[in-house]
Amino acid sequence: MTKRITILFLLALIIQACRQERDLSEFSSEGARHAAEQFYSCLIQGEGQAYVDNMREASSMDSCKYKQFLVLMEQFLHDEQQVRGGILSAKATDDKIVDSTAMVYLDVMFGDSTSERIILPVIYSAGRWWIR
Repeated sequence: MTKRITILFLLALIIQACRQERDLSEFSSEGARHAAEQFYSCLIQGEGQAYVDNMREASSMDSCKYKQFLVLMEQFLHDEQQVRGGILSAKATDDKIVDSTAMVYLDVMFGDSTSERIILPVIYSAGRWWIR
């Protein structure tokens, strides 16, 4: 019984550690990679609104444009689910930083066992990374 409680406790700690947001304020290659992975994890979890909220211009968009981006993300997630079985993971493998903009290369794995390398541009502004 004690062994099971210990295992459940450790499992709870691991889950909690995985759920914690990574720090978006670190200006470095590693910081840009972590931010890009975190942004894409929003899509993986079906949280299109969180993805849009991390766009640099989200706060200045009018409500119509904001809603259009939300619909676009929902459609993208739906299409990926239908065509490739959804997005399973995204791992940052490389980046190129020029001034405050980073082009982060992500290897994206899909539910149908295919993968694709994409580039997610992120920008460092106001003390944190944003989707450009």
